[in-house]
Amino acid sequence: MRKIRLYIFLVFLIIIGALVMKLGIDEGKNMKKDPIDLYDSSVDWDDIEVGDHIEMDIPIIYDCYARYEKDGKDTSRYYCLPCYDESTGEIDNFIGVLVNNTSNYSAYDRLVDDTNDWLKLPDLELPDVETIHIDGYVQKMTEEQYDYHEKYLKLCGFDDDTIENSKYQLAIRPATSNNSVLIIVGAACLLIGLGGITLSIVKRK
Repeated sequence: MRKIRLYIFLVFLIIIGALVMKLGIDEGKNMKKDPIDLYDSSVDWDDIEVGDHIEMDIPIIYDCYARYEKDGKDTSRYYCLPCYDESTGEIDNFIGVLVNNTSNYSAYDRLVDDTNDWLKLPDLELPDVETIHIDGYVQKMTEEQYDYHEKYLKLCGFDDDTIENSKYQLAIRPATSNNSVLIIVGAACLLIGLGGITLSIVKRK
């Protein structure tokens, strides 16, 4: 029984190591791409794809539509970033924003409040508020996550066609401070797992 548990743990290490290594490698590739500012007037949100490098100052943000918690405290949240056209005053696209640093929650919540206050005004120009800088890349959310996003947008009054034609299934994930750390940690887990299994097989012989 003890050996079975050991094998399960070693296989788990191999899987986790491979996934973490892939995350680090993919993030490194994505962050080397030219950054895109979604609020640059030349950017077409319809062209945004998984893996795109996004770097921008977020001027407005909608509320949190999904959150994950542990021991009663949020460990990560997803906020909704709308595409706003100052020339028409219309919002016709959306993408999620992952906030996985708990120290940033208050800044996002303040911007949500500022955005809600601005939405009540007749002014078409973006509000003069404290923006939030983000540097990350686009990834596809899980089905559960984008279902939450879809339900949230419907509660906000957006119709099915607007939602379906938007980027609501995607989210911007902030980059880690050093993706090489992910690669090193992943490689270490992978090598420990493989080494442990190899050693067990050799001993059995």
